[in-house]
Amino acid sequence: MKEKKQKELILSLIKDDLVNCKLVNSLNGAGLNAYDYSLNLSGTIFELVGIEDLPTTVFIYKKYFGLTKKVNDINIAEEQNNLDSLTEEIYAYLIHAKSKV
Repeated sequence: MKEKKQKELILSLIKDDLVNCKLVNSLNGAGLNAYDYSLNLSGTIFELVGIEDLPTTVFIYKKYFGLTKKVNDINIAEEQNNLDSLTEEIYAYLIHAKSKV
């Protein structure tokens, strides 16, 4: 896959994961148990980035999930620039983390 096309795909998946996280977290905050509706896109994202599921990547997963929690402070209907910025921040982190593994 061409590098530019792959980056666009990864960014799209990260953004979709953020939107899903926002929805699941909002439903949980309203008193519903919505964790079963999480799409679990992180595994696909990590695979596309080239981060294998090794014991040494547990820290990367924890940091990834920590970054995704920032979406709770974004009104995704009105703050697309902030959502895009968070998406880019997460992508940059994953690329940097991959170089360290």
